[in-house]
Amino acid sequence: MSIFTRFSLRSLSGNRTRTVVSVIGIALSCALVCAVLTSVVSMSNMLYERTAADEGSWQVEAANIPADAHRELAGDGRVSARLDVAELGAIQMGDDNAADYGSYLFAKTWPVNPEGERLVTGPEIAAGRAPEAPGEIALPHYLEGVELAPCGLTVQGADGASAIELGSTVTAVLGERTLRYPEDGGAAVAGTSLQGTYFEDGTVEEAFDADLGEVSGTVVGFYRSYGFSSTRALQGNSVYIYPSGDEVEDALADASDATCVYSILTTHNPQDALTIADELSADINPQAGGVATHSSLLRWQGVTGSSEVWNTLYMIAGVLAVVIAVAGVSLVYNSFAISVAERTRQFGLLASLGASKRQLRRTVLTEALLLSAVGIPIGLVLGLIGCLVVFQLTGSGLAAMFDVDAYGIQVSVTVSPAVLGISAGVALATVLVSAWIPALRASRVSAVDAIRQTRDIHLTRRARRALARAGKSTAEGGTVRLRGLSARLFGIPGFIAHRNLTRATSKGRVTVAALAVSVALLIISGVIGSVMDYASGTAIDAADGTDLQVRIDATTAKGGTGAIVREDGKVDDVALADALARLYDAADGLEGTTRAGYHASYVADTIVPASMVSDGSDHFFGTLLDDGSWSGPVYVDFIDTASWETYVDGLGLSREEFCDPARPQAIALNEYTLNEGGTYGSYSPLSGAGTVETVSFAPLEGMYAGGVMSDGNGQPSVWYNAPDGSERFVPLDEGITARKELAVGALADTAPAGISTRSGTLHLLLPVSAMAANETLGFADAQMNFDAGGSAETAADAQDAFELIAADFPELDCTYTNFAENKMQNRMMSETVRTFIYCFTVICGLIAVANVFNTLTNSLILRRREFAVLKSIGMGESAFRRMIAYECASYALRGFAVGLALAAVAAAFLTRAMAYSFTTFALEPPVAETAAAAGIVIAVIAVSAAYALRRSHAASVVEALRDDAI
Repeated sequence: MSIFTRFSLRSLSGNRTRTVVSVIGIALSCALVCAVLTSVVSMSNMLYERTAADEGSWQVEAANIPADAHRELAGDGRVSARLDVAELGAIQMGDDNAADYGSYLFAKTWPVNPEGERLVTGPEIAAGRAPEAPGEIALPHYLEGVELAPCGLTVQGADGASAIELGSTVTAVLGERTLRYPEDGGAAVAGTSLQGTYFEDGTVEEAFDADLGEVSGTVVGFYRSYGFSSTRALQGNSVYIYPSGDEVEDALADASDATCVYSILTTHNPQDALTIADELSADINPQAGGVATHSSLLRWQGVTGSSEVWNTLYMIAGVLAVVIAVAGVSLVYNSFAISVAERTRQFGLLASLGASKRQLRRTVLTEALLLSAVGIPIGLVLGLIGCLVVFQLTGSGLAAMFDVDAYGIQVSVTVSPAVLGISAGVALATVLVSAWIPALRASRVSAVDAIRQTRDIHLTRRARRALARAGKSTAEGGTVRLRGLSARLFGIPGFIAHRNLTRATSKGRVTVAALAVSVALLIISGVIGSVMDYASGTAIDAADGTDLQVRIDATTAKGGTGAIVREDGKVDDVALADALARLYDAADGLEGTTRAGYHASYVADTIVPASMVSDGSDHFFGTLLDDGSWSGPVYVDFIDTASWETYVDGLGLSREEFCDPARPQAIALNEYTLNEGGTYGSYSPLSGAGTVETVSFAPLEGMYAGGVMSDGNGQPSVWYNAPDGSERFVPLDEGITARKELAVGALADTAPAGISTRSGTLHLLLPVSAMAANETLGFADAQMNFDAGGSAETAADAQDAFELIAADFPELDCTYTNFAENKMQNRMMSETVRTFIYCFTVICGLIAVANVFNTLTNSLILRRREFAVLKSIGMGESAFRRMIAYECASYALRGFAVGLALAAVAAAFLTRAMAYSFTTFALEPPVAETAAAAGIVIAVIAVSAAYALRRSHAASVVEALRDDAI
């Protein structure tokens, strides 16, 4: 062990508090990096496993691959596994079967995964099993039990029956289907399953030639032919045969364009998947085939993923990474900067004894390495333990969030050596970078200056002028007067404290920087919590208050005609209101549930005057007119009396004004969260109360009323259109047959139970007593809601009981939705997000506290000689405490100001990140977070100062004056 290593060990052991806090800081910083990266890797791994289990682990699919490209692919070392599906030709179903079963089936080989791989998930077997040997066939589920008219698929049952059953022998005549597009005048193209079988009448001419032979076998299974398939090879109505081994080569070798081969593969390195896809695209005719990549899988492998939500997450992750890095650097840098600043005499002595600059730098860096050797392993362990604890606490929420239970995937922490290495490397780099500047400072000071400590303190220009004036006054026989506000308010302690602060000391700058970073860290962690809480709350529909929803339709019920539905097809509003009230009363007392109200929903075409329209109206179904008004469909919801009165009271409105059936006033919902194709936004379509018009349109022969729009002259008109594309504008007086004014007396941001505001349609709410006949309204449906305390089982039992009650109401057709299970999953997902937020906030808070405590404590402890001098010349304990309080207050104010600025910058980046996915997100001023940061910082400053002063007072004045140590 060299002398400099022993010197470093003595320095660390000489100030155990600084050493312990520095180790804690390094460990926390490393733990946070490790926990974040491990969480990301674990969640990505779960998503990868779920996607692979659901859609297969393939990465690239080449449809209709040429023979040359297929041979090159077979010898490509980048490919780790591959399977081929051969399409052998089309099977004509005949005109008599086409209406029910489609015009064609396509013969394909069953996808056989390589051993140990699951490149694709085969079609779901609805009956029987999948083909497992040559001569076995699987057919679409809709053909089970069917007797086909004569066509290209013949059936021979076990007992001579012609219906298709398990065990039947089928023979398929294969042929070439060609397509010609008369409008384009182009040549005919092969009609493989890639071209589909459904075309608009008159756009395609089809021809079929049965010249590709036959396939036959025993039916062993029926597969479900509809639903999602992640590969093009498995899409389309197909007859699957188990491959005998020659089908792929035959399809590649024959001259028919109606046969083709799909190659599905995965690569050793996911990055090669896109390269191979580009290479194959150059070899395949885009009109006959193409190349697809499994983007949903490659996203979890870090190759693709550019959706709006992921842009938000990536940018937030970037902000977190910067926050973590800055916090770690600040914590370690502050410790070393103060330590080096107070040990310049020691470095000067070493330099005077012949130590080189390199050796002095190595001394400081050795301390950093020794601290890292202890702190980094602790941090890695803490990070993994933290992940295990959080994943254990939020396992059900994560399982619901990623929907992995259905695939037998366990929620677990993925311990990645690469993550551990990166975390350790980042932590070590953080420590070395933090120690490098203090190390340079220690090596650059001269031996004489270091021993005299003349470079520790630099007076500001203002301070030098003040000293010059004081010296001149003293030389002329005058006295020195204490100048400045601090001296007048706090006397000599304030004057001395102010002089200490005006010295450009590295300790002062480091203390302010530490406080600034800590304040910023505390505020940012709170802001991140608010951001993520907003995101989870916006993206997740909680459906509060409704566990069982009964949707009621009067127009489809068998007993409805004559009872509720009039002869003209209109709903009798009075009869409907009476039936709903009786059914609701009959459902009172369902075991384990509480009634949560009911309402009847009508749809009306509405004109909203310009005085009521806000900027958010263009996001809703309808049209903004040139005169500033808005027209479009709205829901008019009539709510049961008890729920309406509770709702009105909750909004602080008058029952006399809003519960009078003779003069009904509507309440308009004015807060909507809409999903706009990957982005979310919150909109308020109305600017205030007023009167709207509900209207009915006149019929126009051969045309459909499309609503009120502005015509070519900018005038509001009724727009009609026809299937042939023609359109016509009719003046309002001619196009509208009925109008009715509806007063909107108030706007509300919250909806009653059971009414969803995510449809993008404006809702106007009224009491059920106002449900009088109105020819401008069209009945949509009614809903009854029941709260089962979040229990899906109780909601299911309540549904069974309600069905028995509903049997006595044949005029009402009831369907049921059990929201309890979805709500439970949504709650678990929301709680999971919050748990991660709280953990991040707690760790950030600990780093901030350690930062302030470490910096301020060491800054004060290392000034023992200075404090001893002041005491030796007569400064009392009270004056001494006032001086320290003044200094700490100055540090706190300056640090708080800088910290607020740093937090504002980080908040701006977070707001920008949220804008990718939440278009109307606006970050509210973090008042609570700022107040919490102020309280925590003040408390930590007080504790740090008390601890440091107690340590400083432990030694006598004489011992402190002769102490040259740390």
